[in-house]
Parts: sequence; C-alpha cells; structure tokens
Amino acid sequence: MRTHINKVIQLFPFLLLIFFSACKNQTSENGNQSFEWAIESPENSGIDEKILNSLVGKIKDSTLYGVDAIILVKNKKIVFEKYFNGFEADSLHNVTSVGKSITSALVGISIEKGYIKNKNEQIIQHFREDYKIENLSLEKENIQIHHLLTMSAGWDCDDWDENSVGNTMHFPNVPDDFAFTLNLPMIKPNGEDFSYCSGGANLLGEIIRRKSQLGLKDFANKYLFNKIGVTENEWFIAPKTTPYEFAGGGNLLKPRDLARFGLLYLNDGIWEGEQIIPKDWISESTSRQIETSEDGDYGYFWWVKEYNYNNKILKGFEASGNGGNKLVVIPEHNIVIILTGSAYGSEYVEGEQAKKIIEDFLLPSLIE
Repeated sequence: MRTHINKVIQLFPFLLLIFFSACKNQTSENGNQSFEWAIESPENSGIDEKILNSLVGKIKDSTLYGVDAIILVKNKKIVFEKYFNGFEADSLHNVTSVGKSITSALVGISIEKGYIKNKNEQIIQHFREDYKIENLSLEKENIQIHHLLTMSAGWDCDDWDENSVGNTMHFPNVPDDFAFTLNLPMIKPNGEDFSYCSGGANLLGEIIRRKSQLGLKDFANKYLFNKIGVTENEWFIAPKTTPYEFAGGGNLLKPRDLARFGLLYLNDGIWEGEQIIPKDWISESTSRQIETSEDGDYGYFWWVKEYNYNNKILKGFEASGNGGNKLVVIPEHNIVIILTGSAYGSEYVEGEQAKKIIEDFLLPSLIE
C-alpha cells in the first residue's frame, strides 16, 4: 500500500491548477437539454436520513474535512444532494484524476469510431514522424494502448515515486510533455506491474487528437458530453509551444454532470436509447485488468473495488482523484455516488476518509 508519499507528489493535481492558472479554459455550452434529473426525497426513496444527517454534521464540524459536495443517485433519481465550503450546484469543481476515467471513455469511443484500430495498437507509431524517440527498444516499440490504460507500460514512470524519472511533477519544467514521456527509459516488461503514470494518459489524449483531427475538448464534447447533456465543462490547456488539452486529469465539472457520466456507465453506455460508449468497452474498463498494491485493482483508468457493507462485499468501480474526488458505481443496487473535495495533498482524505464516508455512512443509508 502507498503509505509515505512525498508531499510534493501528493500535491500534483493542485500544482496543475497553478501551472495552468494562466491558461485559457475551454468550455462546452451546447449540451443536450432533453434529460432532466428526477429528484426524490430521502423519505420517499427509502434511504436513512438520520445517517446522512450525522454525516453532514461531521462535515460541518470538520470531523470529516475537505468535502465540497455529495450526490447520491439511486434508481436513476437524485435522492440526496448537499454542498459545502461555498460550493453550489452550479459550481464547477476540479475533479483531478477522475478525469482519467473520462479519457478512458474517449479511447473506447475512438476505437468504436475507427480513429484507433484497437486496444492492441502500438503507440510509438503515432509519434515516430515528429519525434526522435530516445531509449528506443523492442519493449518500448511494443507499448500498446492497453498498457497505458492499465498503467502497466514498462518505462520509468511513477507519479507516486519522487525518484521516478517520469514523475509527472516534471511537466512544468520540460518544453514538450509528450517527448518527455516518450523518451523515458524502459525498466521492466510491459504488462508486468501497475505503476501510476499520468504521462501515459496524456499520450492517449494526443493520439485521439492526431487520429481524429479534433482537439480533445472538441472530441469529448462532440461524442460524449453534448450527448449526455453536460452544458459546461473546462479543460486545462498546457502552455507549451503547441498548447494542448491535458488528458491526465484536472477536468472541471459540476457534480451533477459528473453524476450523468456515472449514470452513463451504470446504464452500460446507453443514454436515452443511444449507445454512447460501447457496452463491451464499459465492461472491460470496469473489470480487473491488472492487480495493484492499492485498495482495489485496476481496469482501464477505473478502479475495480469491493466495498464492505453489513458484513457483505459489494462489488463496484470508481473513478478517483486527489482531494477526495470520487465517482462510485455499484451496479447491483443501481447506485451512483459522487464526492467532490479539495483537500489536495491529503492521502488520508482521498483514501481512509473517503472509504469511511462511503462504507460507514453512504452505503448504510442507501441500502435497506
């Protein structure tokens, strides 16, 4: 388990905010308005409001801290919604590495649309003409799309290790982020171990841009966000010689719109009768593809989880980000849970506290 991580590494998503703060934010304001959330009171939905009131009290008195929003969706209805720390329903929130799960969806859509051949496509071919790639070897030549999605490429890239050459904390100090990642030395076979590498996610975003001839923001809006009614979202633009949308996290979304994304996954990629993300991709993405040393295994930029409730194990999957940002889906009970938080750099908030909120408060309130 990750236990003693350098504080600078923990602050990576927060420092991204500073790094990109002078950049132009990209916003979509053309979402499909046909879907409206149904709202049901806790009393009518059969959830335990006393447990939720206790949770709210602990957040307000800072026993549980850094929580900015909670949304609970059950049977496709919002049954609980609460905001804290000055955030409101219309507030955009930095969901940090939850954005990687959005990138995963875009890769699946890219394959379905024919922009990417399949998950076994080698990535180096997309960059060879524009980059003189260093440390080239047969192993590096064979890095494939799925290796990036499962954080199992064999190069020296680990955002959780301050000594890793490829730690994404170096991005603000290099002229070309893509070259930086592509030039990393190989230290192990591909597919052997899980190593959390935001640079790999970023390469996938660039592959989508190159193959579709659309900026990542435009691609996401055209094929995903507009279709599910996300009317406003922002992407950070890296202030490089050639600016680009950062695909490794840091998206700004309203919590309700993040819940739409979760509901799309709960519905096997279908939104109002239209298959937005291929069903098979949803299944693969949210199933165990590689073992990790963390509290959960990993799919394609999704954590595959087991939650403890009433001495039972509930299987689900979640998108997770620094600061306490979570999108949790538990298909067996038709549940989507949204937590947003801004306790950036706190491993406790992202890990133990979020787990406590989900297992000790939210699941007992939602499940009879």
